[in-house]
Amino acid sequence: MTNIAIEGLSLSLGTFALDNIEVALDGGQILVVLGPNGSGKSVLLETIAGFHRPDTGRILIRGIDVTRLPPERRRVAFVVQNFGLFPHLTVEQNVRLALGPHANEKRSGVLSPLAGDAAALLSYFGVSHLAARTPGRLSPGEKQRVALARALAANPDLFLFDEPFSALDSQTREQLRDDLLSLLRRICLPAIFVTHDHTDALTLADRVLVLRHGKTVQVGTADDVYRRPSDAFVARFSGVENILTGRIGAAHGDRLAVSVGDIVLQAVKPSSPPGAEVQVCIRAEQVRLRDARSAQDSEWRENRFTARVANIRRMGAVVRVELEGPCRLTCCLLTPQLQEMRLERGSSVEVSIAAEALHLIPA
Repeated sequence: MTNIAIEGLSLSLGTFALDNIEVALDGGQILVVLGPNGSGKSVLLETIAGFHRPDTGRILIRGIDVTRLPPERRRVAFVVQNFGLFPHLTVEQNVRLALGPHANEKRSGVLSPLAGDAAALLSYFGVSHLAARTPGRLSPGEKQRVALARALAANPDLFLFDEPFSALDSQTREQLRDDLLSLLRRICLPAIFVTHDHTDALTLADRVLVLRHGKTVQVGTADDVYRRPSDAFVARFSGVENILTGRIGAAHGDRLAVSVGDIVLQAVKPSSPPGAEVQVCIRAEQVRLRDARSAQDSEWRENRFTARVANIRRMGAVVRVELEGPCRLTCCLLTPQLQEMRLERGSSVEVSIAAEALHLIPA
């Protein structure tokens, strides 16, 4: 059953407009909305919550048309960047205040085991020991945990999150993200999540909506958007590190030659005609490296060439290696791989990229 449906949603706010947004979510699914500042992500959430009235289209929650209902009648929980806690109330009072008339009602036969129980919510989010404190005495991570507990207290039909982890350190962010995902799956509650963080998107999303200037650029499963971006804008926003300009050449069976810089790469045959200019998207983790002196083997026959290490950027357990050669590329390695290969600036390496790792987009 489709729990959430946004049908042809359009809205004008001064010079900005949302244009014909279409999304459907089943129970327990999470939609992540991506896009640059000013693309309409927050406006979309605010419209679903009832803070703006759309010009056209409908918003359905559990099959009920809520398009014209006020926010308090939509059973939507909205968690924002600044937490939205009442500063004069204690943690427990903030959560208890959210317990409303629907707190103990079932949603389509599903009732959160935590709904209506402030103490259980505080315990689940690990803030029971803070019950008597006011928000001013909490860390950002503690505030966010209280905000999540309060949002869930009223047993909503839909969760909306607007950059909820933006003020958190990486360790707290990861733990809270995992806790939230586990809870949403457990109670089969749909959610719409706005973030700029690609890790959040890939960890949380069942579906991804990419917005630009209020318009849908791409919507699909997380895997579709991640591996097959519709254009270079989506590719950049989904974290593709290598976007190269190429030109399509001859086809050989299910392979297609693509000229990129000073080399010809093999890609899986797309529909673009020979001679067409394309943008070649290659994710950094799909670029394989080994010492140029290593023995040859069959796994390295495709898209193989020699390059030089131009720079190495250590990012904790992950290392980004920037390469110069027939074309410029970024490769992603783990620290043990870097140490095993003894790579340093100026090292000569052999590069291999599977044909399936090349995603071609018409220029």
